[in-house]
Amino acid sequence: MKKFLSMVMAAAMVVSLVPATAFAASSDFKATAKVVDAQNFPVDGVKNPIGGSELQLTLTTADTTKGVDSLKFTVTTDNVVDLVKNTHIKDESVYVRYDGADVTKSFETITVDVTDDNEFEFTVTEKSEENATQFERGMVIGIDLSEMAMDKTSKGKTATISVDSDDATITNGDDLVFASVESKGIKASVKDTVDVATEEVAEIKELKIEPAVGDTLGAVAKNGTDIRLKLNSGFEFVKSDLTLSTDKGTPVPDVAWDDDEVTFENIGDGITSAEWFKIDGLKVEATSAKSGSTATIKVYVDGNDTVSVEVAKVVDYTVSMSVDEDEDVPVIYSGVDVNNTGITDDSDHDALEVTIKESFAGAWNNSKDFTLSLPEGVYVADEISTSTDGDFKLTTSGKTTEQWFQDAYDEGDYIDLTFKRRTWEETNPNDTNKDDPAEISFTLKLVADPNFEGDVVLKLTGDAVEEQEVTIAKFVKPYVVEAQQNDMQIDYRNTEIPTSVVIKEAEAGLWDKNTEFRLALDKIEFDDEGKIAVDNKSGLEIKDNEIKEKDGVLYFTVDSRSDDEPAVVTLSGMQLYMDRSLPAGAYDLDVYSPTMLADKFNNDGDVADNATKGYLAQAILKPASEKENEVIADINDDFYSETAKAGFVNIVTAGREDTDSFTTKVVVPVGEKYVISGETKQEIPVPAYINADGYTMLPLRAVSVALGINSNNVLWDQATRTATVMYGSKIISMTYGQKVVYVNAAPIPASTSVEIKENRMFLGLRDLGNALGVTDITWDAATKTATLNGNK
Repeated sequence: MKKFLSMVMAAAMVVSLVPATAFAASSDFKATAKVVDAQNFPVDGVKNPIGGSELQLTLTTADTTKGVDSLKFTVTTDNVVDLVKNTHIKDESVYVRYDGADVTKSFETITVDVTDDNEFEFTVTEKSEENATQFERGMVIGIDLSEMAMDKTSKGKTATISVDSDDATITNGDDLVFASVESKGIKASVKDTVDVATEEVAEIKELKIEPAVGDTLGAVAKNGTDIRLKLNSGFEFVKSDLTLSTDKGTPVPDVAWDDDEVTFENIGDGITSAEWFKIDGLKVEATSAKSGSTATIKVYVDGNDTVSVEVAKVVDYTVSMSVDEDEDVPVIYSGVDVNNTGITDDSDHDALEVTIKESFAGAWNNSKDFTLSLPEGVYVADEISTSTDGDFKLTTSGKTTEQWFQDAYDEGDYIDLTFKRRTWEETNPNDTNKDDPAEISFTLKLVADPNFEGDVVLKLTGDAVEEQEVTIAKFVKPYVVEAQQNDMQIDYRNTEIPTSVVIKEAEAGLWDKNTEFRLALDKIEFDDEGKIAVDNKSGLEIKDNEIKEKDGVLYFTVDSRSDDEPAVVTLSGMQLYMDRSLPAGAYDLDVYSPTMLADKFNNDGDVADNATKGYLAQAILKPASEKENEVIADINDDFYSETAKAGFVNIVTAGREDTDSFTTKVVVPVGEKYVISGETKQEIPVPAYINADGYTMLPLRAVSVALGINSNNVLWDQATRTATVMYGSKIISMTYGQKVVYVNAAPIPASTSVEIKENRMFLGLRDLGNALGVTDITWDAATKTATLNGNK
C-alpha cells in the first residue's frame, strides 16, 4: 500500500510540473476561417442549392507534440434551410490540402454530424500508425457548401456561417457570408475626382460602368436600352470627342448631347456582352457652381437602380501654400550657426518642406511680385533645396530654381524673399495642349537671432495671391538669462551691481567644452570680474573656476560639459566703471556666446577687427549672380540683437543737473506722422491732434524720445492705464482721464485731461512741456505746428 501511495504522489508531482497549457489544445492549434467563391445572386436568379461556395480553415499554429490526434469543429448556419446529412452536407464534403496537394486520404476518418437544423460538426482524425500524416502549420481543411440552400431569398438577404472549436482557436470565425441576394444594378466609378474653377472646363478621368451582379452588362441591361448620364445643377457637359471601350473592343453606340445630359442610345452586343464599359474624354464645365461644390453624374439604365458618382470639385482660382501636416515641426536652437558650433545638438537646421501650387493651370498670375516673409530675427542660411512638379518653368534660360530663390532673398534685402514679376512662366489653361498645374516645393535652412524664440511662421503675400501662413520650424534658446533692473546712482569706480545674473542651460550636456560666454553693457564698462558659481548637480565646470574681465567685458569659458541635469551659472558681485558724464537713463545688458555665433578670433582671443559678428556673416547666401555660397561681407553689428535684459542698469541720478539737459529743438506738426528732432525727421505711429476742448495733444512717447529720453524710460501700466517717464531725478506720471500730472509724486494741475487715441497716450502741449521741464514752447496757429525749444 505504501508503495502504491508513493507512486501516486510521484505521479502527482510530475503532473504538477507540466504547464497547464499542455492540456489546452486551443492554445496549440490556431486556424483562420474564410469563405471562398461566395455566391451573389440577383433577386430573380437565386440558385438553390447555391453551388460553388466553400469554407476553408487554414492552420496557423499546429503543435503535434502535445498528443492531439483529432480536431473537431462546430459550424452554425443562418438563413439556410434545415440541414439534412447526405443532402446538404456529407462526410466527403470535407477535404484536407497541404502544400497544394490533396491529403484527405492520409487521415484515418473524416466525419460529419448534423446536430441541429442549423448546426453541424465535423471531425478530422489522424491515423495511428508511425509516420502517419499529422496536422501541420499551413494545412487547409475545407468544407464544400455548394449543396446548401438559402431560406429567404428577398433583396439584401445573406446566408452566413460561424465556426467554433474546443480543439483550436478560430480567427475570423463569425458570420462569414457565403451567399447573398442583390437587386439588378450597375456600378459607376472614376479613376479620380478632378478640380475645376467656376466657368472653367475639366476632363473627367475615365468613367467606368459595370454590372453590380452577373458577369456582363447583359445581366442588367438589355439590347436596345439607353445608358444616360446626367449632371447636377451648376454643371454642364461640353460636347467633345469621346473614346469608348470595353473588354470586348470598341463599341459604337449613337451619342446624343444636351446641356446637362449625355445619352448612349440603343446599346447592343458591343456593350451588353462586355464586363465593363469605359468613357474617356468626357468634359464638364462649372457654369455657375461655387467653390466647394461637387459635380455628380447620375447613371441611368432601364430596369436598374440609379447610381451616382462624384467626378469633379469646384476650387478657387488660387495659389496655395502648405506643409505636410503629418510631419513634426523641427525644433532648432537659436543664436548658433548651421553647424551648431558651441553646442552638442546635431540638428540640420532644415525647416519643413513648403509647397506652393496653383489650383489648376493658369491660376498663378506672374504679372505681380509675391513675397515670402520670415519673422524678424530669422534668416535663411546655406543652400536652399527645391523641386518642381507640373509645368512650372522659369523665364530665364539656364537658371535653376535654387538660384531663383537666392535672387529673391537678395531682392528682399536678406529679410524677405521677394520674387519679381515675370521671372516664372504662367501655365497654359487652354483646352488644347493644356499644361498641368504648376507646383514648387522648397526647404529653407534657417538660423535665428540669439533672442528669437518660438514658432517660425512663413507668410505668403502679394497682389496676385491670397495672404497665407504656415509654421515651418520652432526655435528655442540654448540658454536663458535671468536678470532684473538695477536703479543706480553715479558713483564712478567700482560701483557694485546689487543683483545677480543667472544663465541657465536649456538641456543637460548642451554647452560644449571651450564654449565662451560674454557679458557687456551698453556704454558702461565692467570694472571688476565678480564671482561665478555653478550649481552642484549638473557637473558642469568653468575654466579656472572664475569670470574674467577684458576691455570692460566679462567672460567665462566652459571647461567640461554638464551631465544629467542642465547647468545653472550665477554671476554676482560684478562692479561697474560709471563715468560721471553718463546721462541718466536705462542701459541694456548683452549676454552672448561668440563661440555659438561663430565669430572669428585673433591670436589673443579677441574677435577680429575685420570680422563681422556671427553666423549671419558666414551663412546668408549671396546673390546667385555672384560666386555661389559665399557670404555677405558687410553685415553690421546691428543686424541682430544680443540684449538679454533691457534697462539692466537704470541711472537715476545723472552726472550733471538734468534741468539744463534738453538742448534739442523738437517741431511737432499737427496731423502729420512725423516730428523733427533737431535736424532729423523721425517717423511716429500716430500724429498730434487738437482735441474737442481746443488743446493741442502731443504723443507722449514720441515727443519724449525726440527730446532725448531713452524709450525704455517711458513705461506703461495697462492695469491702471498710467504712463511713467523717468528722466534723471524726475519721475513723471499721468493717468488716462485725469486732469493732473505728478512730478516726483507732487500733483501739477493740467489744462486738459490725459487722453488715449489709437492705443497711444496724449498730453496737452504745455502740460507735457511743463512736466518735462521745457519752458520755451511756441505754437504757430497758421501751420498748426508746436515747437519745443530746448534750453540754451
